[in-house]
Amino acid sequence: MYKVLLAVLSSAFVLCLWLLPVLEKLAEKKGLVTHQSPGKIDKRKVPYIGGPGMFLVFFTVCLSAYFMVPLAINYRQFCLFMFCSAIIVFFGFYDDVKELKPAQKLIGQSIGAVIFITFAMRTQIIYFSAFVNITLSLFWIVVMVNAFNLLDILDGLAGGISIINIFVFFLFGIFTNNHFVLLIASCLFGVLFAFLRYNLPPARIFMGDAGSQFLGFAQAVMAISLSFAPTGREVGLVIPLVILAIPLFDLLFVIFMRFRQKKSIFLKSNDHFVFKMLQFGISSRTILRLMIIISVLTNSCALIIFLVSNIFGAIIFLSVIGALILFGARLSRLEISQ
Repeated sequence: MYKVLLAVLSSAFVLCLWLLPVLEKLAEKKGLVTHQSPGKIDKRKVPYIGGPGMFLVFFTVCLSAYFMVPLAINYRQFCLFMFCSAIIVFFGFYDDVKELKPAQKLIGQSIGAVIFITFAMRTQIIYFSAFVNITLSLFWIVVMVNAFNLLDILDGLAGGISIINIFVFFLFGIFTNNHFVLLIASCLFGVLFAFLRYNLPPARIFMGDAGSQFLGFAQAVMAISLSFAPTGREVGLVIPLVILAIPLFDLLFVIFMRFRQKKSIFLKSNDHFVFKMLQFGISSRTILRLMIIISVLTNSCALIIFLVSNIFGAIIFLSVIGALILFGARLSRLEISQ
């Protein structure tokens, strides 16, 4: 099986490495590049067609592997995942081109999420009723889609953080023998490695809303499909929160800053923690390295939580939350002092 997964990763990497420069030239020819707007920090004109390219490679390689190699993957769940991912990418790319209103974006995201949790899979937390599990699954997917959408504000950030997260999801797929996660993670790993070749600072191509929302959806689904908390190991329920701590932190930081400034949380602004760090003279490369280090640490904590007792796991979880709160509070105070 692992030879198959290595072939999937390699195929996705090579195909994406070849396709993205082709799409880059096409985007420049068709005018599918970022434009300046009031309050926008990044003034560059960069093709934003990376997301559709990433998904096209992912779809092609994953579908080929599924039908060519026998894997223990539920047919309906796999097909619905691919279908709902396509919905997310479609609305994301339409938003890149036409700039949808927040309510329209939410409708598009919700369509994909509702179809998936209704007909494919949802959380199966035994302490909750079926209704609560359905509601939690919908909330989780929509939150993660938007969290990664917001996180894609710095060259290489969303892709770099995702590579680390996906590697850890892959490890959990091995621990639990989850072929669905192993296939998805392997293919995404190859796609992202190729994408970062063109997206690390200074970026030649952006993933856009299509790519960032697809990454959020895929990682939310992998978290739902994995079993983190066997009987007697209830603390495992927090593991997805620790794996995805960076995008969740940015989402909560933005919400907090906008509430404090009495702004709508649905309007665009420069309240992200990355922009705050840039305002204090920290280079984008340094911020990227720092975020990668923090992501490695939080994901390491997720793995440790999986292995230790409930008490030690809870201590580690609370320590991670406390450290992120202190980091966010520090950024907020620095902004006030300016």
